[in-house]
Amino acid sequence: MNLKDQKHQIAATLVKHLSEIVKSERPALFTGLKRQLNEWDGVNSTLSLVTAERLINHYNKYISGLYLRIYGRVSVEDFGLYGYAIASSRNVHSGLRLSQQFLSMTTTYYQESLYEDEGGLSIVPDIDSQSPNIQVLSEDFAAGYWALLKHIIIGNREDMEHLVFEFCYPAPRHFDLYDALFVGCTLRFNQPTTQIRLPLTWLNEPISFDRTKVDTMLSSQLMKESKPDQRPGTALKQRIIAVVVGSHFTLTSMPDIATEFSISARQLSYRLNKASLSLRDIVLSARMSVATRLLTSTELDIGTIAETLNYSESSAFVRSFKLFFAVSPLQYRFLHLETSWQGARAI
Repeated sequence: MNLKDQKHQIAATLVKHLSEIVKSERPALFTGLKRQLNEWDGVNSTLSLVTAERLINHYNKYISGLYLRIYGRVSVEDFGLYGYAIASSRNVHSGLRLSQQFLSMTTTYYQESLYEDEGGLSIVPDIDSQSPNIQVLSEDFAAGYWALLKHIIIGNREDMEHLVFEFCYPAPRHFDLYDALFVGCTLRFNQPTTQIRLPLTWLNEPISFDRTKVDTMLSSQLMKESKPDQRPGTALKQRIIAVVVGSHFTLTSMPDIATEFSISARQLSYRLNKASLSLRDIVLSARMSVATRLLTSTELDIGTIAETLNYSESSAFVRSFKLFFAVSPLQYRFLHLETSWQGARAI
């Protein structure tokens, strides 16, 4: 079982944290869980989201509030490429819209919808309030969204009491887990429906994500460790790429990058010329590198990828991509999928 397979990253992340919690809270049960995971690994089986959910629901019978505990352990790194795309959103509102594409990969039980009114924005899952699993599903929804809000979209604000979590059931016995996870937020139980409420004034504010954490989020997915290279300018090129990708392609000009290096634009230009490097080529290469990973490792649409790469419009991205690769972004994605299918059939 390849727990680093991008396609099954969410399932792998959930099960990784599940294993940690079971080992810590119920050691006697951990042996059985470990044996089951080893059996899947032995037959080279891929961990699916359905399987991960079944495991969590099973062990939730023995460890209360399991989804709250799991999402409490989630880190920036766990969001990967989707997190990078969400962090590049113009503001909180667009980040929430895009987050629906990411969160749809974290559950097979429900989908969320966003509603706006004079009182604020509501995030509502289509969970049947009469479902016998209403509490488990609600904890999955609320904790999953909270992890994304905390780590990427809004961060830890001073006015967190305006972020409201409503649940359509009485406060459970493990209320202390709610209080610890949703610290500073307003919690309401016995409400008509489970939902999350944000004030309208937050929606036009910029995403809170600290771009210095991009390396942690992308890990080895984009910011690959550079191999030893003695060619002149290699270190400078890698530093520029780190700035460009880390800024979500908002810092791409000579003065911007020079400022990041605490030198003048003239000095940066001299160093580039001395190494026979072009800033324009470096930026374009970085954009195309990120574009190919987003096309092949996510299901993000072309418009979202263009926005992530800070293109003014989708058509500009498509033109640049075709000039660079001689195929359109959709053709590139299709060719990659076709190659993957042929490889799978060969196996």
